[in-house]
Amino acid sequence: MDKKFNSEIDTTLELYDEITCEEEIETIGNSFFERLYFGTRILVLAEKFGDEILIAGNMILNFAAARAEIFIAYSAEKNSSPENIAALEILGVKQDKIIFLNQKNLRADLKKILLQLRANIIFCGDYDSTSELSTIFESVTGEILRERQDYKPEIYKKLTNATTLNAPPDFYAPNLLSVKRPKFGTTDNYNFDLIDRANYNWAERVRFPVPEKCRKTLLKNNPLAAAIFAYKNKNFSALRILNSDEVFFERRSDNQAFTAKIFASSGAAENVADFKIFGECWQPSFDDTEKILTLEWLDAAQVQQIKIFGNIYDDKTAKLKIRLVLENHIDKAGFSLDNIQVMETILPNHGCPLILDTEKIFVRRAEIQVVEGGENFGISEIEFFANVDPLKKIAPFIKLAVGKNFFYRYDVPFEIEKIPLGLYKFHVNENVKLTATAEDEEILTEIFSGNDEIILNVGAAKEIILTAEVVGNPNIYDKAIIRRVGDLAQIQLKVWQWLDKINLGVRR
Repeated sequence: MDKKFNSEIDTTLELYDEITCEEEIETIGNSFFERLYFGTRILVLAEKFGDEILIAGNMILNFAAARAEIFIAYSAEKNSSPENIAALEILGVKQDKIIFLNQKNLRADLKKILLQLRANIIFCGDYDSTSELSTIFESVTGEILRERQDYKPEIYKKLTNATTLNAPPDFYAPNLLSVKRPKFGTTDNYNFDLIDRANYNWAERVRFPVPEKCRKTLLKNNPLAAAIFAYKNKNFSALRILNSDEVFFERRSDNQAFTAKIFASSGAAENVADFKIFGECWQPSFDDTEKILTLEWLDAAQVQQIKIFGNIYDDKTAKLKIRLVLENHIDKAGFSLDNIQVMETILPNHGCPLILDTEKIFVRRAEIQVVEGGENFGISEIEFFANVDPLKKIAPFIKLAVGKNFFYRYDVPFEIEKIPLGLYKFHVNENVKLTATAEDEEILTEIFSGNDEIILNVGAAKEIILTAEVVGNPNIYDKAIIRRVGDLAQIQLKVWQWLDKINLGVRR
């Protein structure tokens, strides 16, 4: 029987050495790393020194290499010690780009910084952290998006406790593993299961590839590990943080509900367009016989997708049935079609969004009526988008995976005969052409969507070069390599990694 490679290994060690030849460098690459970001401003919001690594360590290195302008704003610590500055210098952050927010007036100071910097891309921790920074950031961002129509940053939030600080210490694995899904009751300090609630759909998480120097099998010469070690006496471990991807949850800022006038027959209507998924919901009063929420636009809003989020804290008894009415559709020529679209539907539980995709329409008025609501129901946020996919500063990319793990160079034992290949796509809708070559001979050519999995028959090949290209756009590509290794190489690296861990005094 054919043996199939299992990529979910977390107890044994990597299988190859640190030697990388010139030919291998040519066969490994990704269009993600080729784009320059001159003039692009990146802002990382962190509570204290060291948190910027937990939140976006790899992305700081990526954007620093791409010549972006990177700012780090700290909310709860002002300590420009030599070790702190040294750690940031390793990441590529200049001392004059470090910002200390006023702790006594954090909300006002954060809003001022956001408007002054107008960063194109923002990275911030999310609600699994004990910091109040995430809550304040979302509240202030909601204010800005209502007040200003000329600023819509890309926003990426991370569950820093669950996916970095308390993640498994799995760096010394056979191959670099991807960030693992946190598990309630297993992951330390993960006391409320956010995954698959609200916008925290694990299958839709954003995954970014990591820089070349952060893919090493040893911590030696790894810049992210060096920055971690520069922060002395910090309570986090490189073994938990270093992975083959970096995971975020994207929050779109182009919600057209921010431009609408919103009112309700009862309840706090403003809660549905405040950029906060957590917090208070709109819930009509018990004796309200109408239970209607209305959005009106002065100028018709172009709509292609609608998302409605329920209460993230609801339970199975909180069944919420709504009636959605879209009025006054206008076609592209500006003529009224006098059309009214009505539908009744049930919102998913636990605040997961109801997603409605439509042809591009123009809406002047939208009405949501609660038809039926169990205990603890509510609507936390409503989003109207002109496009299913937003315009991005970060260029679209694709990334090959073995099983669920991103890979760049992947080594497997000789006895393995089949390898499951997957694909991740970032704002790419087209199909992808995959080509596998061994000794200058094509052994596989497939077109796949990325939702499926392709089984690669390795055969007797010792080295396989994989090339993935977007159909019709070969400028979006990924190149990776699979190599076969024997028992001696596996043992050798196991020893090297053991010495690496001892020499650097790495904690689990």
